[in-house]
Amino acid sequence: MSISLCMIAKDEEENIGRALESIKDVVDEMIVVDTGSTDSTVKIAESYGAKVYYFEWNNNFSDARNFSLEKASGDWILIMDADDEFVREDAQKLIDLTKKDGVDAYFMETLSFVGDRPGYDIVMNLNVRLIKNKKEYRFLGTVHEQIACNIMAVNKDARIETARIKFYHYGYLNKTVSEKNKRRRNIELLEKSLELEKDNKFLFFCMGNEYLALKDFSKALEYYMKTYENFNPDTGYSPHLLARMAICFDELEMYDKEMEIINLGLGIYENFTDLEFLKACLYHRQNKFTLAIKSFKRCIEMGEPPSNLALMAGVGSFKACCALSEIYLDMKDYDEAYKCCIEALKLNPGYTPCLYIIAEALFKKYERNMDIDYIKSALEDLFGGRLDGRACMALSNVFYKQRKYDIAYEYITKAEKLMGQSPEILYYKGTCLFYLKNFNKAIECYKKIKSGEFYQRAINKLFLSHILTNNTRRAARLLSKDKEIIGNKTVLVYKTFKEIMEGKNCKPVSADKDESREYLSIILDLLNILLKISEFDIFEKALQFLNLIESDEVLLGLAKLYYVNGFYQMAYNELIRSIKIFDRIDAEGIEMMRNILAGTV
Repeated sequence: MSISLCMIAKDEEENIGRALESIKDVVDEMIVVDTGSTDSTVKIAESYGAKVYYFEWNNNFSDARNFSLEKASGDWILIMDADDEFVREDAQKLIDLTKKDGVDAYFMETLSFVGDRPGYDIVMNLNVRLIKNKKEYRFLGTVHEQIACNIMAVNKDARIETARIKFYHYGYLNKTVSEKNKRRRNIELLEKSLELEKDNKFLFFCMGNEYLALKDFSKALEYYMKTYENFNPDTGYSPHLLARMAICFDELEMYDKEMEIINLGLGIYENFTDLEFLKACLYHRQNKFTLAIKSFKRCIEMGEPPSNLALMAGVGSFKACCALSEIYLDMKDYDEAYKCCIEALKLNPGYTPCLYIIAEALFKKYERNMDIDYIKSALEDLFGGRLDGRACMALSNVFYKQRKYDIAYEYITKAEKLMGQSPEILYYKGTCLFYLKNFNKAIECYKKIKSGEFYQRAINKLFLSHILTNNTRRAARLLSKDKEIIGNKTVLVYKTFKEIMEGKNCKPVSADKDESREYLSIILDLLNILLKISEFDIFEKALQFLNLIESDEVLLGLAKLYYVNGFYQMAYNELIRSIKIFDRIDAEGIEMMRNILAGTV
């Protein structure tokens, strides 16, 4: 039985080659419908032998998909995006499915990478990937288009099964989402669809997902609650709805509601490990260590959930082991924390969060008799003693987090020799030099980064490096040149800091309470950097900032800043002042006071 690949694409020159390369030996023809590319997408597709057709974009994904289906000649159609990658190990399984009688379509697993780079942060979904080539089987919906419901509507005897065949999806990495403004585009298309279908629960669910990705948890929950009305547990997206509602409740600190929805879900879907994992995380957050340990161990017993329930990769294996290690770390049981991390790494050798916990456990265990060489050797052994560039970068980040900037610099320099210069390596190398107070060399590294994510991350330290080397003119030019990248509020804070350093009288930054909350976050970031590089005289001068905004959170924020930097008595004093002057304290502040009084920090 023959297979036609059908794909729609626009400006996907960075991705489409990977997608076609992954599937070219499995399918009999490749159909690529271009919706208006201005880059090399079409040229790359043609180099792989794909048949390229053109479709004038009309803001309707289903129309474009259906146009691609019309061009397919195979017995079966495989649906992929240009930013997908087929897992080649599943090739024979995919071919075998086409020989099976009585099935009209297959759901398959999509593992979407999220965050800064492909790695262990993965969101899992089921999508229809393989369908019989029948002219009546077509997509519906302008965005988040669906085909399963149409197949069942036009053929009541149709069978749709689930196959454990995997595709990686790269389209929701931070860089791609930001560059293509995917979330705003999707929201606009969903809003237009909701004008026509005001009570469509699936559209509500999709809208909630977009706002969740934007971290607008209140707005996401608003749409999820509309989806939740007259809840039907048999609807395909219902398990994920409950998990996403729990995540929103957690972020909004509505913990009773979170536990209620988790328990409801576990009562319906007994194999839904993700919900058990969220429950364990909630117990941990509430310092209910015994319950958290029991719940994470339950996750490991449950294992990974079935495909129709899975949302977060690793909750029944390596992530649960790593989460257990964090609890043992909090309990100061460093040996048990180490053992759990080793178990997690056996399950997923690339799960780098374990490195940070192992390092923390080793530093805590040997803090009175610190043997840096032993700790370095123990961490290098986790890579089999053979360090490539990525391993050196990971170790650099581990020691950076422990504020061992000299060792972090040592490893990032090794990574540079093995991998060459890149914006990422230059940024971390420059930042190690910055915290080692070698500001001139830090400037040299930062200036080699011309644009992009790491340039944006370097700007604040580049500005401070100029200030701390008494080059206020260059600092001013930087603010002027990159005002749009830095942002107006940050620019105002930095300009005010420059004036403080020059001994000038400064105007108030903001008299508005809501606006001052945004400024406070930027100011505290700046103050934190000054504390970390031990510029205490400059830090004292910069405290003037707290009198230039109108906020009752300044002392609480300052207390937390002192606490994370190890100045516990000063933190305690500011917490007391915050209560007396502003009547402001929160759960985190109360926990800090407990720890300080108990002498556990």
